[in-house]
Amino acid sequence: MELVTLATFAFLLTIKHTICDLAIQRLFPADKKFYFNPPAHTHYFHHGFGSFLVGLMFGVPFAVAIGVIDYFAHWHIDYAKTLIKNHYGLTTDDHAFWVLQSIDQALHFATYYLFLLIVISL
Repeated sequence: MELVTLATFAFLLTIKHTICDLAIQRLFPADKKFYFNPPAHTHYFHHGFGSFLVGLMFGVPFAVAIGVIDYFAHWHIDYAKTLIKNHYGLTTDDHAFWVLQSIDQALHFATYYLFLLIVISL
């Protein structure tokens, strides 16, 4: 597989993440402290669908697989972050909030790294 194709895939996942986590999420606010909160699942769906669209570079079966994986990964990463944030009463004024937010983002990008490894193995 060409390096340019792999780099483009990684870049598009980064752009997808930025759009879903910053631009679109603001349009669909949700309290993620509930495991089965429909508004929160709208956010997770946006991520899964975005990954599906990017994954189409490598065919529909791959796109479906990473879309589903991203949906579930995003759900559990965000849910865990919210539980921790609420448990400790963290706000944007707390340094620990930003550490937690950084871990959250690192886990999302680790998910995309996994997708890249899967593509390389195809």
